[in-house]
Amino acid sequence: MPSYDFACKSCRKAFEVRRRMSDESPVTCPKCASEDTIQLFVTVPTMFTRKIDHPDSPLDDLPGAEKMRKQADVAIHRALKDMGMNP
Repeated sequence: MPSYDFACKSCRKAFEVRRRMSDESPVTCPKCASEDTIQLFVTVPTMFTRKIDHPDSPLDDLPGAEKMRKQADVAIHRALKDMGMNP
């Protein structure tokens, strides 16, 4: 079962609940038993990379593979710069 992050509007406690995706019943706060809760949506930083020297890549045989590789490198470097990391 997936887990979801919730917060109680009454006592401001953040907590995690494991429940089915189809379960639409109210979520009760474990601290104050209030049903006045909201689901939190947490963003997770992700970083996509690729091996530059991978010898068996089937993508190398595609037309425009070199252009796609250069565009991917630009996108990766831009993302790293936006995150404050020096590539």
